Amino acid sequence: MTTQPEAPLIVRPATSDDRSAALALISPAAGRGRASLALLRAQQGILWVAVEQRTAGEAAGETAGETLVGLLLATAQIDAEEETVVGYIHELLVHPAYRRRGVAMELLDAAEHYFLVECAFGMVSVTTSFDNDAAIRIYRSRGYSLSQARLAKRRAEAAPADGAEHQ
Repeated sequence: MTTQPEAPLIVRPATSDDRSAALALISPAAGRGRASLALLRAQQGILWVAVEQRTAGEAAGETAGETLVGLLLATAQIDAEEETVVGYIHELLVHPAYRRRGVAMELLDAAEHYFLVECAFGMVSVTTSFDNDAAIRIYRSRGYSLSQARLAKRRAEAAPADGAEHQ
């Protein structure tokens, strides 16, 4: 039995078809996903995609084309502390079957080059949760550093509008 070589992966700016395909890759379960979906639907943000290029195979049903395997969605934002324009990585996703193949690194290369070299912004930033060890490891390996901690307190459930307590 012979193994087939992996199909080539390329990272490139997204087309309008890619933007549509990206909608299926992003989960609406979390707030970040819902925000990313809203950006894509509104044709906002800069999107890079990682695609696997397939050639027509001998097996029945295999056709040439591309499969979306990862994406990076970013925007330009104003850094509140420095009041400068920065690149902001809003979403970085790689399909589980394509992880640990350098896809995230190539997507980051594209975004960082765009913001830091082409746009000459002074910084690229990203926000992730403290418990997302994989993301923190990736970003730290690329020279990102922790720059702030945000704390929040939510209000308690509001009392009834009429002020009366219910028993």
